[in-house]
Amino acid sequence: MIKKKTVFFVFFMLLGVALFGTSVYNSGIDNIIKVLSEFSLLKFLFLVAISFFNFYLYSLRWQIIVGTIFKEKKISGSTFFWDRMAAYAISYVTPMSNMGGEPLRILLLEEEGVPKKIGTSSVIIDKALETSTLIIFICSGILVALLDSRVDYTSKTVMGTAAMVMLFLVFWFYYTSIRGKGFFSFLFKILHLRKIKRIAKFEEKLNEFEREMNSFYRQNPKALRILMLISLFTVLFILLEHFLVAYFMGVNLSFTQAFLSSTIPYFALLLPVPGGLGILESGHTAVFLLLGVSINAFAFVFIIRLRDFIFILFGLIRGWHRGLKIMKKEYREEFISNGKEIQAE
Repeated sequence: MIKKKTVFFVFFMLLGVALFGTSVYNSGIDNIIKVLSEFSLLKFLFLVAISFFNFYLYSLRWQIIVGTIFKEKKISGSTFFWDRMAAYAISYVTPMSNMGGEPLRILLLEEEGVPKKIGTSSVIIDKALETSTLIIFICSGILVALLDSRVDYTSKTVMGTAAMVMLFLVFWFYYTSIRGKGFFSFLFKILHLRKIKRIAKFEEKLNEFEREMNSFYRQNPKALRILMLISLFTVLFILLEHFLVAYFMGVNLSFTQAFLSSTIPYFALLLPVPGGLGILESGHTAVFLLLGVSINAFAFVFIIRLRDFIFILFGLIRGWHRGLKIMKKEYREEFISNGKEIQAE
């Protein structure tokens, strides 16, 4: 029998492929090739270079979290950087493009001597900061769009409602976490999730991680402020990235145009579609059309995806290298263990 989650994934995957194909068709393959050929290699390498710096900020945030809650061992910044990239590569090709690589991060931390419990807490705190900042960034774009007279009333109502709900959830998450009340506990209670056996069995473990996360927020206010500042810079980079790509394509975006195109379409990353395939392209097409920006939206997003491909390539190489080391270590330990058993006999 086909599982519901499989059907769910296939549906969104097919939706993404369909939207991707539609974007290619509407843009025109010849037009796309022409635009890409005019985007020089030097410009692309410059984009990749500053993207590497932004990725460093992502890894730095994770490093600060781990260093704050686990002081027993110092782990190099390069380890966090490349392990974060390995997790990013896995996340990009999984249905939950914002979450898929997190188990790998926990495993790699464990190999560095960080207890699994602490590693899991660090990843949850890191993803909470990343996701909440992204949501606030997206919602700010939506709120700016509401002021645009070109947006019809129905669209304003739908987008405004979605933004308010998301902002409330982010606010409530931090409010309950800092006050020590527990956001997930609140959800379990109000949604009656204890009645669902498959979910109920994870409640105690979830509450344990929640207590650690709440403790981190309350006991480390200075670190939290630094982490929030880093998170702000990571999302502002998306704004810079959009401005630069458009500029290199011969289009000067205004601040409002760059802001809206770098916020609203990224709702795609919160959906269960690998890399927001198709949805990200369609979102940019709609926003650029609404703003009256004459640019090939598909080629625009494709350049960003080419940059992502560089990260994915490096990430997969790192994951493969670390995976082989872990397998060799486990094989050696098993071999030694079997040898001792033979000697004992």
